Amino acid sequence: MESTLPKHPATMKILLITITICACTGLAFAQVGVSGTADEQRVPATLRQVTVFLTRAQLSAQATATLEGGTTRLVIDNVPAQTDPQSIQVSGKGDAIIQGVQFRTNFLTKAPKPASLQRLEDSLRTNRETYELLTVQEDVLQQEKKLILANQQVGGKTTGTTVKEVADMAAFYRERLTKIGQELLVLTRRMVEQKKRVERLDAQVNEQNAKRERPVGEIEVTLTARNRTTVELELSYVVSNAGWSPIYDVRVRDAKGPASLAYKAQVYQNTGFDWQNVRLTLSTANPALPGSQPQLSTDYVGFYEPRPKSKTAFDEQRLNEVVVTGYGGAQRNLSKPDAAPSAPQLVNTSTVTQAVDQPTNVSFVIALPYTILTNSRPQLVDVQTAELPALYRYELTPKLDNDAFLTAQITGWDKLNLLNGPARIYFEGTFVGESRINLTEAKDTLGLSLGRDKRIVSKREQIEDVNSRKTIGSNQREGHAYRISLRNTRQEPVNLTVYDQIPVSTDSRIEVSLTDAGGAELNAETGKLTYRLILQPGESRALTFRYEIKYPKGRVLSE
Repeated sequence: MESTLPKHPATMKILLITITICACTGLAFAQVGVSGTADEQRVPATLRQVTVFLTRAQLSAQATATLEGGTTRLVIDNVPAQTDPQSIQVSGKGDAIIQGVQFRTNFLTKAPKPASLQRLEDSLRTNRETYELLTVQEDVLQQEKKLILANQQVGGKTTGTTVKEVADMAAFYRERLTKIGQELLVLTRRMVEQKKRVERLDAQVNEQNAKRERPVGEIEVTLTARNRTTVELELSYVVSNAGWSPIYDVRVRDAKGPASLAYKAQVYQNTGFDWQNVRLTLSTANPALPGSQPQLSTDYVGFYEPRPKSKTAFDEQRLNEVVVTGYGGAQRNLSKPDAAPSAPQLVNTSTVTQAVDQPTNVSFVIALPYTILTNSRPQLVDVQTAELPALYRYELTPKLDNDAFLTAQITGWDKLNLLNGPARIYFEGTFVGESRINLTEAKDTLGLSLGRDKRIVSKREQIEDVNSRKTIGSNQREGHAYRISLRNTRQEPVNLTVYDQIPVSTDSRIEVSLTDAGGAELNAETGKLTYRLILQPGESRALTFRYEIKYPKGRVLSE
């Protein structure tokens, strides 16, 4: 019978077929170490490149196999069980045709032992040997002690003992037993510490081995070849239990130069397989979020008209299923299925990292290979570093704190594709604290606090002789005045912004008026007062402001 396979030329023809599948998951029935049926061939895949999203990651691997003529099922083993079957893509080079791809789960095969676990087991074995050696030393000393105590008789039964012989024997007992006791004491302490170390390592090894008890995934690729041929497969698939989050280091040498911003990524993965020396790409995309634009449905409004309903035995049963919610509300747990959980919310190599703008996200291509272990502990990856222009000023709110805070107003940050995240602040080579970059509140400038400076002295006090309360007609008037005393003890002038406030009325019958701003700018909506000034070295200055509150007589103001 004539073959139905396509005719291939004598030379190797390259087929590049990409298949995105809806793979079904099944149980791998092959026992460990058994290659499977006659037409099934197991081949390893080498992980080459990983694109890490904010949650999840896309792994790209390569596999090579030699096919016999006919149909062959290639099984790519040691794939994470958390692989999304819908995301698997396979392409290839070779004189063969890809007929189908599917994902299945193997419950019988353990994941390969990662290098981190091998190191833990080596350390556990070394520490156990050390503990056993200490045990042997303790046993030898105990036996020696028993031997000495069992031979306390001096001289024989027929011969007498001189005083010198007794003294020498007593000195020997005293010296040797003391020495043994001291050595046993040291050994006991070492054994206690060594046993704790062994127990900790053993617990860590058991935890790592427990993770290997999880099932592993396999990708089955069905290919048809006319003749014996070699194929090279490219695989990519998306896995969960991986992701990255941004963290920043902001370093300021002094209050005159630019600010250095180091953009870093905390990359984590717990897929069960170490990523050894892979090319990393960090993407700001989040595949866990819906990719389709939501559509508005018609929003109807009408009158609520309750309908009386007689109570039945069925209703009595339903009453037992009412779940109480906050503020006296209730939610019925009826026959409707549970709502799907909402999507999770999003919490060096920098000099050669390439940022690639894509239509919906930004990708950072890390130039040097990285190893990310499967232990859920974040691995710090340098993304990029930039020198940004910054304006420095001191800000002071003496109503809340008498200390002035040095702040940096950074520009040009919008060109770095930043994300919300924590920032560690270093000023003049010293760690001063942790802040947070919040892009939802940032405008043209990004404000960061660089810490306190107690060399700017301030004091806020109420001016008692100006405060007054008087009644005029049906109204009362209260006058208030405050003084803010400032002094610059630094050796250079400082650009200082001082904040204070006056009350804001929430009732039309209460009127608040600023009678003396003292040079401050007033935000009428918030009542915030802002002073902007430059204090020369050693200069002292006093700022005052006054306001008046008018309200009906006989009423009491709330604080």
